[in-house]
Amino acid sequence: MASGPTHLDSARGWVTACGAALSVMAAFGAIYSFNAFAKSMADEFGTGHGPISLVFGITVFLFFGSALVSGRLYDRFGIAPLLIVGATMFCGGLFAMSQVSVLWHGYVLFGVGLGFGGGLFNAPLFTLTAMWFARHRAVAQGIVATGSGLGTVFFAPLAQWLLEVYGWRGGMKALAVVSAGIFAVALFMIKRPPKMEMGDAGRHVSLVVRSAAFWQMGVSGVFFTMAVIGSLGSVVTFAQDDGLPARAAVALLTIIGFASIVGRMALTSLARPLGSVRLVKMAFFGLPVAYAIWFATTRVSALEAKFVLLIVFASVLGVSYGGFVALLGDVTAHLFGLVGLGTVMGMLFFSAGTGALIGPPLMGFTADATGGIGLPIAISGVIAAVGVVVLLPMTRHPLDLPTYVGPGAPPSPAPSASTQPLVRQPLIPQRLVRQPAVPMVRPVGDVLGAALERPRSAPLLDAPPDVFWPIPDDIANDRNGAAGPVTVADLTRSN
Repeated sequence: MASGPTHLDSARGWVTACGAALSVMAAFGAIYSFNAFAKSMADEFGTGHGPISLVFGITVFLFFGSALVSGRLYDRFGIAPLLIVGATMFCGGLFAMSQVSVLWHGYVLFGVGLGFGGGLFNAPLFTLTAMWFARHRAVAQGIVATGSGLGTVFFAPLAQWLLEVYGWRGGMKALAVVSAGIFAVALFMIKRPPKMEMGDAGRHVSLVVRSAAFWQMGVSGVFFTMAVIGSLGSVVTFAQDDGLPARAAVALLTIIGFASIVGRMALTSLARPLGSVRLVKMAFFGLPVAYAIWFATTRVSALEAKFVLLIVFASVLGVSYGGFVALLGDVTAHLFGLVGLGTVMGMLFFSAGTGALIGPPLMGFTADATGGIGLPIAISGVIAAVGVVVLLPMTRHPLDLPTYVGPGAPPSPAPSASTQPLVRQPLIPQRLVRQPAVPMVRPVGDVLGAALERPRSAPLLDAPPDVFWPIPDDIANDRNGAAGPVTVADLTRSN
């Protein structure tokens, strides 16, 4: 008797998720540590906020934008080659950046090395984790996304200490060594899941990119990263310009990291009862609130009160940012299914990279032009509000596509009178049986949508092969051996 895909939600999957989190921690930590070095670099090269922030913007753009390529490479070659090549470029870029004598060299070395190199494995790690899980996907994605928060928490104070002891050049060399060690450990922990045949990925992706939900996620992602990455690239220097000491300013980045971890773990733990799509909208809604608080700090003269407000701002920003990033993979898999997931997530990461390219230099050059930080903060708040407006109308239900494959079937019309009864053998004895196609909540593992709505003699050109999902023990116990099929309601949550 054939068995279901037993790798889903397995212990090996959790080990892989932790290894992915380590890689994400090193990548985000080293990139965001640039903010600790930015002011010293600006002083040495004699530049303002704008030219320095452009280094950060190019790096983050390539970090997210290269997912357009890395997603397809992952689908073809797997994760190990991407992590080896990407980590080598990443650490090499850090070391090379420590040797630059003119700033534009940093655009190339830091941008291509850390940006493109890190992007080769960043988005694929989220895709990899999604393919290991069904029931606990949101939590697993939260663990991976927590890596970026841990990177901010640990690398920001480490970078500040290295700056004080060795200067920004020596600090980057040290970060290259630390990052290389972390990538080496992670490489032994991650593993690609067993391959499941799920139909024509190209056909499915072409249908996904025509959907309103895809464009709502993509466009809102541009606005999200414009605001958030712009803030992460300027919060330290803006706080110093506003009167805070260097260590207090760097502490804000650490607070954002801690808060993002809280946001990731709290919101992903609520994904089953409340739904990932609903939660990702709530997380995005927190951004305009954060920027309103940040703008208010520019109108406060007392340094102690200003710092308290900045802590509140950093906390709200971190929770919103962390929750959105942690839920993104689960929302993508829920709405669009698992077919071609690497390619779909790659395109969404590319849209986020576009916003990351615009946000930091927009804030930096605006601050240089106006001689203050109030206007760029206000602009970021407006950008975040526009993103909320774009995302709010997005559907909470899986797309009704004939090529959809996932742990729950999207809704479809009632079967026609011409549909012939169809019974399939169970993959799990006594637990998963195909019933005649009658109006009812549809069984898990159904050939989705069009497959059941056509006569058996009709060609199923768009329908993917069956994917049967294992039944978690708690659901089996709750059913107490009841007869009948396991339904979508048994396994899925309301999103």
